[in-house]
Amino acid sequence: MHAPSPSVVIFGSARPVTCAVMDYAHRLRDAINASRPGFATVETIEPERPLAFVGAIVKVLREDRIVHFQLPIEGWGNRLTPGWALMAARLATRKGRIVLTLHEWTSLNPLRYLSMIPDLLASNGFIFVSRQQREAFLTSPLVGAAKKQAAPVIPIGPNIMPVGIDPDRVAQERAKTRGDGAAQAEIVIGFFGVLYASKRPDLLLRVVAALHKRGVTARLLVCGDFLWDKPGDRQAFFDLAGQLGVADWLDFRGRIDDEGELMATLSAADVILLPFTDGVSARRGSFQAVSQLAIPLVSTHPERADEFDFSPALKAKIDNPATVLCPIDADPDVFADAVRAAFARRADAIGVSLAQSWAEAARAHLAFYDTLGGGNAADRFSA
Repeated sequence: MHAPSPSVVIFGSARPVTCAVMDYAHRLRDAINASRPGFATVETIEPERPLAFVGAIVKVLREDRIVHFQLPIEGWGNRLTPGWALMAARLATRKGRIVLTLHEWTSLNPLRYLSMIPDLLASNGFIFVSRQQREAFLTSPLVGAAKKQAAPVIPIGPNIMPVGIDPDRVAQERAKTRGDGAAQAEIVIGFFGVLYASKRPDLLLRVVAALHKRGVTARLLVCGDFLWDKPGDRQAFFDLAGQLGVADWLDFRGRIDDEGELMATLSAADVILLPFTDGVSARRGSFQAVSQLAIPLVSTHPERADEFDFSPALKAKIDNPATVLCPIDADPDVFADAVRAAFARRADAIGVSLAQSWAEAARAHLAFYDTLGGGNAADRFSA
């Protein structure tokens, strides 16, 4: 007996190193299939071959299935092709449905926003990962009221799950990262995530420099890398480390694909620093990952007071005494004080369980997919 054809195809970037959005896409597929076997698959494509790009989407739509895009995908940069591909596919057939998950909306680069307009017009439904993103989207004149009101908020699950962290490996990483002799660090500051403007990589270095000026030897442990299409950003980061005199106090690991190795490495940190420009939020995969570790956290105040009301676990991490939140526009000295304050409360730090989050996300996605079934495709397109 043949396995059933998947009814949802999640499209994404085929580049070897992509952002957390693609990590999320694979986790989502696995969670959906755990609930409804064989229902979802991931297909990775690139926009360098526009006809093949459009053809892959049209094929799925003509089978009267659902095409699901997770946007924005860093692997596609600010290119216009992905957006026009969805529109071209929709014009080629009225069959099937197109769904967009908009991971960001309020802080999109203008070019990224323009590249997504055809996507919005071609889509039958939308999903958001946070309430603040959805509320901002409701003011958009590009989408009809019915589609906007029908768009659910489905919180993300963690891309990284700390299963079976080897304590011996953690001890080795701590010894390696802390160093010895004159190069021994008093505080190891950890960072996890893709490095780009809203993560403020320059501030990470300036906080380390501010601590050193106060006589506190701090080392920055970076588990993550810069965007593939902005190669100059990485060199600028290392250049700034040299200018600030902290190049020898930088432990840059880059992207670590093995989850066990990643979590053991992050566990070597004394404090995690995530200085988001738009505030810590439930949609940030880097925050979700580190919240599962019993390590003090320094971040920025969420934009919404009720940001974590839907998740008692994440709220517990935010409210923990070893979590210190700073104003978004705080200078490096304020973050340096926060690092020291969090470090002083390290005995109180907690790690929270997010084990059920993916099952909940899968159920919510399946319920939304089911609402798109039936009816005339042309009517769904114009609604």
